[in-house]
Amino acid sequence: MKTKILKTIFLAILSLLFILPASSQKGIEDGSKYGKGQDSINCIKNLSLYREFFKHSNYKDAIGPWRGVFGECPASSERMYVEGITMYRSFIESASDPVRKDALIDTMLLIYDRRAKYYGGEGNVLGRKGIDLLRYRRLDSEGSPDVDAMEEGYGYLKRSIEIQKSKTRDAVMVTFISASISLNNFERIEDNQVIDDYFMVTAIIDKLLTKSSRWPRAKGLIDDNMLKSGLLTCEALNGYFEPQYQANQDDKEFLEKVITFYTAAGCDRSDLYVTVSEKMYEIEPGPKSAHNLAILFIAKNDFHKAAQYLKEAVVGIDIDNATRADWFYELAVVSSANKDYCDAIIYAKEAVANKSNHGKAYIIMGDAIIASRDRLGDDFEKSTAFWVAADKYTKAKSVDPSVTADANKKLNNYAGHYPNHEEVFFRDLKDGDSYQVKGCINEYTTVRSRK
Repeated sequence: MKTKILKTIFLAILSLLFILPASSQKGIEDGSKYGKGQDSINCIKNLSLYREFFKHSNYKDAIGPWRGVFGECPASSERMYVEGITMYRSFIESASDPVRKDALIDTMLLIYDRRAKYYGGEGNVLGRKGIDLLRYRRLDSEGSPDVDAMEEGYGYLKRSIEIQKSKTRDAVMVTFISASISLNNFERIEDNQVIDDYFMVTAIIDKLLTKSSRWPRAKGLIDDNMLKSGLLTCEALNGYFEPQYQANQDDKEFLEKVITFYTAAGCDRSDLYVTVSEKMYEIEPGPKSAHNLAILFIAKNDFHKAAQYLKEAVVGIDIDNATRADWFYELAVVSSANKDYCDAIIYAKEAVANKSNHGKAYIIMGDAIIASRDRLGDDFEKSTAFWVAADKYTKAKSVDPSVTADANKKLNNYAGHYPNHEEVFFRDLKDGDSYQVKGCINEYTTVRSRK
């Protein structure tokens, strides 16, 4: 008998569960904005109540009716989620009990989840959720860094950036890189992953730098964090880019990325950087890129390669005479280093032809003339090269006072190498006569005997 009564009561209760929603239904149950019947009235009343209290920053009285709205009609207002986060941040920051604080953080995270469920915008919501998780769960219950929470927040931020791309907020990107570096410090992610994260973020930011002043600030913070981390070492960059090079060696965007980051990290003397720069020159040749390559090879003491690229640079169009003069001067220096002294003389002359007061070009011309003297024949002929060199040193200081000290030093040192009076006399010459020095020098000069 007792069993029968219990069964009857159970069936009666079960029937009520199906009958009552027809007259009253919560929004969370039927998916409507406010629910139905008395529940919709309660929802609207709670919305009005909490907003009035919230407007006056009375979160203590606002939170009760807000919870009613959050729990019973979650699709009623997106603004309700934004204001809920504001209140819970306040509660978290004022909570002294660790257990209560942890519970409040859990609720805050649930608010973000519920907002994404009913109003979408997953990328935006995940960014905000990740920042708040990292802000409020930095430490665990024992006061140590909460690395698990850090990893969770990092995941939210990364997914947010992948979804939002150029619409990502600057705070999300800055926080993401900070979390990436921290996780690397705790050995949760590898060096290459941090570098990959950095490249992902900077690739987006670089396209936004002119859009708003906040982007240069964000890039500055991110770059500063990466430099302080010590992860952007030449060795780390090599480890990251070298495995990718073979597959991407014809990809201009990839090559530009390598050049940009090696330059920023001060690794522009690395072998891979040089290889990539040469490949970039093949794809997009030009006088400036050829000159840049020449400077790289000069730094590596590969003067033959440097000369090769300088020869390509100096014949380029769209460069001004002063620049061309400087490049011809560099080519003269490099040719001298390669012991191609006759070529050095030619290039030095081209330098002064493009810039008449290029004192250094006259100096290197004089040096190359002296170095080429072995081609002139006997000892007397060889010593006449010093006359022509002296002409160049004198010209150098007359057109460019900045080289005066160097020119005078050379003039004093090399005057002792002139032919002596007897040698001049036996050639049927005297001081002041005009004399042609042959070979690749091929210039007229003035006879001067050694004193």
